[in-house]
Formats: sequence, structure tokens, C-alpha cells
Amino acid sequence: MRIAIDATFIVPGRVGGAEQMAKHLVEGIWLAGEGAHQLTVLTDHTWPGPEVRFRVPTGFGPRFAKISRTLAGPRRYDAVLFTNYFTPPVPKRGARWVTVIHDLQYRHHPEYFSARKRAWLRASHEATLRLADRVVTISEHVRDDVLRTYGSRWADKVVAIHNPVSWERFGPDDAPADEDERPYVLSVAAQYPHKNLHTLISAFGRVATVHPDLRLVLVGQLGSALRGIAWHRPVEEAIGELGLAGRVLVTGYVDDRTLGRWYRGARMFVFPSLFEGFAQPPVEALGLGLPVLASGRTSIPEATRGLARMLDDPTDAVAMADAMLEVLADPGAARPPADRVAELRAAYAPAVIGRRYLEVLGG
Repeated sequence: MRIAIDATFIVPGRVGGAEQMAKHLVEGIWLAGEGAHQLTVLTDHTWPGPEVRFRVPTGFGPRFAKISRTLAGPRRYDAVLFTNYFTPPVPKRGARWVTVIHDLQYRHHPEYFSARKRAWLRASHEATLRLADRVVTISEHVRDDVLRTYGSRWADKVVAIHNPVSWERFGPDDAPADEDERPYVLSVAAQYPHKNLHTLISAFGRVATVHPDLRLVLVGQLGSALRGIAWHRPVEEAIGELGLAGRVLVTGYVDDRTLGRWYRGARMFVFPSLFEGFAQPPVEALGLGLPVLASGRTSIPEATRGLARMLDDPTDAVAMADAMLEVLADPGAARPPADRVAELRAAYAPAVIGRRYLEVLGG
């Protein structure tokens, strides 16, 4: 089967979890198909791995125009996977089209989007439901949200498939942890407003009075470098206002091996996000055996499969601090059991997820 995979939305290091999802998904489809399928990634950027062919969209303009022009050309595919919500209004030429909708955040947090962007997203989602042969949501939570918003008439077309997660990208499980000997709490999130990092910083300020040697490490793309959602206030402002300079480390974007070292050296992992379509970082942390404290909102309980401790109100800094202190007092009790970690890693293995995508791509 000749499969084209749209990755024109990717700007390396700038678009967060959707970028990792697309990369792991290409790997998973290749592994699941045991090399029997011809994969073509539609992208302007270098793609990792030798298992794919490349087709660079020609011309200038936004990705929506480039992918439309590319597919309107003479090349034919048996199936096309659009990995980030947009389905182009061009003839299918006999191909089966599958499109991924990651979330409907524009409905639940309209304050992060302009009126024009909200209208565009709604129109794109509605067009996808009409044009695609199948629509994939990255969690059951998002599937339910799509059907509530756009109508249950699409139920037979929409299927939930979780994102693939590759722990191999962090290096061997016995690789050394971060070399800094000071203990730290870790959070991994691009600095979008909904990631709720300001509340975490406030909670850590309370924890720091009990644990004077403890640091908070925030790994993830800086707000000034993000795309797609309005960025408001640098986290450094909150750090300074609370007198936590020197106690909170903001790393910005790091490569996979460096991220693996941060994960392996952490005392615990905290993920206070207010909205997620899937929630990859706490899954990654659990897969490496860390105790995880996470927001109980949206898809996060589903993605973490009962292995994380949930915050009922992730906007309550006092409650978050109390929960962090409880985990730090006995981190062993909060660690996920080894057998459950193995189950989680198996459930999200790229080849397992890739097999499910091949089912919908093949009809």
C-alpha cells in the first residue's frame, strides 16, 4: 500500500506533542507493516529514520495551501493520513483519507484563540468530518467531545486511537540520569497558558519552605518561541515575584536524550495542565517509573491509565503543594508498579498504535 503522511505542520521543536506523535506514528506504521508499505512523508524538513520516502511540497504560503497543491499533483497514493486536523478540499483520486483531530481546545478555552482562528478551526473540523473517510481522535475523551460538538451522526466515522509513545528516544533504561546532585521535581510542558505552570510555581514556593534543597525543573519550549496559541506571561516573572530565582530552572526546549536524563533523575513528576487531548509527558514519566502527580481534567486520567495521582482542582496551589509534599514524603508508595509500567509501555508502543492506524487506512 502506498501511504502518504502529511507532516507539513511540523516546525522542529516548535509545535509540541503533535510533532512527536507524527514522528512516532510514522515509525509505528512502518514497524506494523513490516516494511511492506511505501511511506511518503510530506514535509519541508528532514525526517529521522531511513524507512520513508520524502516529498517536499512546492511553492510558498501556509501549510494548508501547500498540502492542497501537493495532493492535487500527479502522484497517486492508496491512502493519505492527515496528522493535524486539516483535510484539503481537493479530489481524493481514489485514495482513502484519514484525518487526526487532536482536540477541540478552541471551544473550551476560547481566550487563547482569536475569533478568526476559532472560526477557522470549527470550519476545518466540520470539513474533515465530511471529507475524510475516517477521523481519528487521540483519546476517547476527544471522540466524545467531537460527537457532542458536531453531532452523533458522525459516530460511525470517528474512532479513538491513542498516541504512540517511544521511550527508546530517551536512550537505554540504564542510561545515567542528570548529573546535578541536587534533588528536583520535574515538569515537562511547552509554556502555553493552559499548561498551568504558574500555579505549579506557586505550589513549589510552598514546598520549597519544607525542602530547602529541592529544585523545580521546567523543561519545554519557551513561550516566546511557540506557535498556534496566544502567549501571555513569561514564567520567569512568577519565579521572580515569589523569590524563587535559583530554585526553579527553566531549560527551554531540549533534545530527547537530555530529556531522558531529566526524567531519570527526578524525585517526582508534576503535570498540572488544564486541557489535554492525550497528555504525553505524564505517560512518558510513568513509563520510566516516576511517581506522577497530574491534573484530573480532560483526557489525563484516561491516558495515564490509573497510575498517576490526580489533582481534583489543578488551579489550587495550596492543594497542589500538599499533594507534592505527600508524594515527596514517600515517593516509593507513589511509584507505579513495574508490571503496570510494562503494560503501559506495551499499550502505547509505536508498532501497536501503527497497527491500528493501518486498519483504518486500509479500510
